[in-house]
Amino acid sequence: NFISYYIPNYRKFADDNIIYGGYGPRLFNWNGINQVENIIGILKKKPDSRKAVIQIFEAEDITQEHNDTPCTCTMQFMIRQDKLHMFTSMRSNDVVIGLPHDIFCFTMLQEIIARTLDVELGIYKHFVGSLHIYDDDKDAAQQFLNEGWQSTDLPMPAMPVGNPWPNIKVLLQAESALREKSSEGTEGTIGLDPYWADLIRLLRVIRCSKDDDIDQIREISKMMSSNVYYPFIRAKAKI
Repeated sequence: NFISYYIPNYRKFADDNIIYGGYGPRLFNWNGINQVENIIGILKKKPDSRKAVIQIFEAEDITQEHNDTPCTCTMQFMIRQDKLHMFTSMRSNDVVIGLPHDIFCFTMLQEIIARTLDVELGIYKHFVGSLHIYDDDKDAAQQFLNEGWQSTDLPMPAMPVGNPWPNIKVLLQAESALREKSSEGTEGTIGLDPYWADLIRLLRVIRCSKDDDIDQIREISKMMSSNVYYPFIRAKAKI
């Protein structure tokens, strides 16, 4: 139910309402291990460690059939010259839908961990065994190619320096309230750095879009600190 709020089609990948390959549990509570916390602890103790690896795909994943099996095998984090580098290994990746989503999510995780360790962002490498386009997505891929080169002069704002976890907690609380209740209540943005406040506002845009509250989306767009999100907001407002 949590995932289908954002991606309704994901229900077809569920086994009795459970996404077997869901990354959240595998990252933060897999067989009792918080892998994210674990690799942060390793790199704090020994910054040049080569053991900071998060395992997503496990041997059990191919012992029985499920509607969803993780496409990601491992994520490795290395600190070199005070920069956090990340290397992701994928067994399979869909170019049109999966790849853009994965790179965004994984580099966001890289940035969170870099801020936690108080080091700069390094490089990101994405390795894929099978990179493919499904027949149903060929028209979408061609449409994207026809748009030509797009400017990268306006990146997403950098995550503020400092421990991000208290802000992430506030963000998750706001997400839960918006998903389960309504678009009301923006108190969670008061006192927050503009970076985090904008993310809560985007979650509110999604809620308003589901409620067909276009006027409220327009009001939220006026509050945004960064204009990098405007294309997303305009699409949700259908303007």
